[in-house]
Amino acid sequence: MNNCPNCLASNPFNKVYKDGLVFVKCEYCNTIFEDNSTRKTREVSERVRNEVQNKASNETDFLSLGMFTLMKKIAIVVALALVVAVGTFYIYTNIIDSRYEKEEFLYGFPVPKDVEIKSKSKIGSVSSYIITWDRVSGKRIPIDYKLIIMKNGWKIKKEGDSELDGIAYHAVKYKKEDVFVSMVIRDPDSLTFTGVSDN
Repeated sequence: MNNCPNCLASNPFNKVYKDGLVFVKCEYCNTIFEDNSTRKTREVSERVRNEVQNKASNETDFLSLGMFTLMKKIAIVVALALVVAVGTFYIYTNIIDSRYEKEEFLYGFPVPKDVEIKSKSKIGSVSSYIITWDRVSGKRIPIDYKLIIMKNGWKIKKEGDSELDGIAYHAVKYKKEDVFVSMVIRDPDSLTFTGVSDN
């Protein structure tokens, strides 16, 4: 563009930069034209800017997709662990329940099914029940038996070791509502239950 199309002056143009655009101004008639030589450069720069913006949004989408996938995997693992834990607890408690029964003679206190009963007596509101059970080890009862006792609502009131006439024993006193049951472990496999009701 050598001549001004308005005043026909030859090479009267000065470049003017405004808002990121390049204009050409005629110094005689003050006519302003957009510089066509920079139009292609601007179009290329806009295209590059758009490509960069699109690429950035694609990277963000990829990152959010990756986080979503990771969170989804974590949720699946947690759900499976929860299902396994609940299933194991349910199966274990049902198996445990089948090994014990509530003894009405001892006011509903759970006792093992696979035992040898040595004696059973009741005087007034005091019940006595002596059994031999091969799962008793030393002074301790199996953990599943403790779980069944707790599951049936019996709470430990007192526990400890004592000695009577030179014989050591371990005693645990349980309470449920107004009933007390004492369990005494003597010898390697002997359990003595004494139940007392306040009614």
